[in-house]
Amino acid sequence: MRYLIMGAGALGTVFGGLLQNAGHSVTFYGRGTHFDHLTNQGLTINGIWGEFHLDPVAALHPALPSSEPFDIILLCVKSFDTLSAAQAVKGLLAPHGLIVSVQNGLGNLEILAQEFGPARTIGARVIFGAAITQPGVSKVTVYADKVLLGAISPEAPTATLAQVAVDLNQSGIPTAVVDNILTHLWDKVLYNCALNPLGAILGVAYGALAENPATRELMLALIQEIYQVAAAHQIPLGQPTAEKYFQHFLTNLVPPTAAHLPSMLQDLRQGRRTEIDALNGAICRYAAPVGLTTPYNQTICQLMRFLESRSSLRGQSEPCQTATPLKS
Repeated sequence: MRYLIMGAGALGTVFGGLLQNAGHSVTFYGRGTHFDHLTNQGLTINGIWGEFHLDPVAALHPALPSSEPFDIILLCVKSFDTLSAAQAVKGLLAPHGLIVSVQNGLGNLEILAQEFGPARTIGARVIFGAAITQPGVSKVTVYADKVLLGAISPEAPTATLAQVAVDLNQSGIPTAVVDNILTHLWDKVLYNCALNPLGAILGVAYGALAENPATRELMLALIQEIYQVAAAHQIPLGQPTAEKYFQHFLTNLVPPTAAHLPSMLQDLRQGRRTEIDALNGAICRYAAPVGLTTPYNQTICQLMRFLESRSSLRGQSEPCQTATPLKS
């Protein structure tokens, strides 16, 4: 199968680089210094999964149309760029192909389903981390669990999806196909909404938030609101109650990433826009139509927007679209 990596950042280059290293046909679509380096001088992937070196990779530039459509597009852009990225690659996906959202937050699958159709839209829950340490070098920094892939429509081609999982596993990225991808995506949103913005606001790693009684209380309140919103939209979550999830969160989820600095903190420090609108902001948007209020998540959003405004970057991209969340 032919793969297109849309968004050649840290995560995209790990997916694409390891697929190419395993012998698969991969083309990268991106921009910037890192993209220029990997297409002209090559790519290095290092970190906890080992070290790999690739010669200059195949690149698709916006001004140059592809001569042949792609079977699989891995969408690895930030959530606020989902619509523009989807429209940019819409004509590049083969009729039988799949577009896979390798992204954070909520709302991405709804946008892709509108652009490509539900049967061609696949969700991916990804909880390993990567960082660009210098142009042309992506480092795998943390790994919590395997990548989970799942369709949002019963009409999705299951054989093609299964082959994507096989290809990723052969490439060294542990992967499985699941039936309830929305549950896994919302569970990841619970984790991110509780830790990422609060760590960014306070400037601390995840472990510090879990150790302090005041921040533990705040995180539980955020999680409780998300459980209420999920229940109102008939989204089943992995744990039956917010309190049971919180115990699982403190015992099993935070310890492996206790030293991890939030990606939102890194975005703020580098003057980049954050994904707050696809995380806590999405929870607030989904709460309104069902008559719920989410004051803790709303407060977190307002604080993050203040911090973003100081970099004067907010508003340079289109805001996340409002959409009714998909149901399992």
